[in-house]
Amino acid sequence: MTVHVFLGPSLPVEQARAVLDAHYHPPVSCGDVTELVLDREQPKAIVLVDGLFEQVPTVWHKEILFALERGVRVFGAASMGALRAAELAAFGMEGVGGIYERFASGEYQDDDEVTIVHAPAEDGYLPLSEAMANLRHGLAAALADGVVSAATHDLMVDAAKRRFYPDRSWGRLYADAKALGVPEEETAALRAHVRQHRPDAKRADALAVLRHVAGLLDAGLEPPVVDFALEPTYYWEKLLTVVRQQRAERELHERLGAEPSEVYRHLAEQRPDVLRAALCDVLAGQESARLGLLVPEERTAHHRTVLDGTAVPEALRHGLAVREATAEALTGRLRASLAGPVLARLEQDRLTGPVAAELAAPDATVATGADTSAQRVPLPAGRRE
Repeated sequence: MTVHVFLGPSLPVEQARAVLDAHYHPPVSCGDVTELVLDREQPKAIVLVDGLFEQVPTVWHKEILFALERGVRVFGAASMGALRAAELAAFGMEGVGGIYERFASGEYQDDDEVTIVHAPAEDGYLPLSEAMANLRHGLAAALADGVVSAATHDLMVDAAKRRFYPDRSWGRLYADAKALGVPEEETAALRAHVRQHRPDAKRADALAVLRHVAGLLDAGLEPPVVDFALEPTYYWEKLLTVVRQQRAERELHERLGAEPSEVYRHLAEQRPDVLRAALCDVLAGQESARLGLLVPEERTAHHRTVLDGTAVPEALRHGLAVREATAEALTGRLRASLAGPVLARLEQDRLTGPVAAELAAPDATVATGADTSAQRVPLPAGRRE
């Protein structure tokens, strides 16, 4: 039974594994849920906790509906998961925890209740700001324990909400309290209370959803019951195409040990027939799909036989030169579609191993002009979740 969890700053993965044995992935973004469900054996459940936004497109609602329609239980909690669960509860996505309940009830209406800035994966997704939901949780606990007055509680909640989400922290809140005239002894008591209890509503909800799914697995996890039919649209079909292309490019990289761009460059120089055949496969497939044609395999075999060993007359050379230039332009335009066909052609001709060895050779990289690596736009140090 396979369960996939998208997790980041809300809870360290090692703590999550102690609660639920699952496949753990970085924070979810557009295409990730579709990748788990498309053209492969379905997982039993997907758990969304953390997700990326701003730098990359967020996970689409339709991706979650796609998983539900395919018979996959989808759970959400704590952060992006809580948002999506509240938005899609009517369609069968299941939310867990206090943050989800507050979004579902309408008490929380803004995405910034759970939005933070965090470090990248290599730094363990360390939170670099505090979620508004966590600040609310800590202030509510302090009010319940008599640490702050109701007036101070309301004043500090309002001050935190007015701040831009990357700037939220307990330290900033204490500074705001001083500027707002909150008695120093009350602020000191709040600081001690927070230090002792370390309020973290997102972490608590992340643990809650993992325990909930673990309990369901022990009892026998049933597929979801859905009463909708997913409506295919142009953009949905486009997403499916992109997910398949990205999967093929990852496989190309894994099998040949080089970036797809380097593979295409190498093939263009050393084995242009492979790249040409792959390009023809792409163009033929696209045009056949557009026209609704099914090309009989015997006709394909016939033309292969006719072309074997033929000599090209002088009168046709100009036309072939035009075709070469056109193919070059099309290769650049359709490169995202080429990974799968290129790999299929290499395997068909038993060239996967030789090409991987050629790419690994010291002289495999040839200067092609400007250094494209220097042109890449660097990502900010803090990722938005």
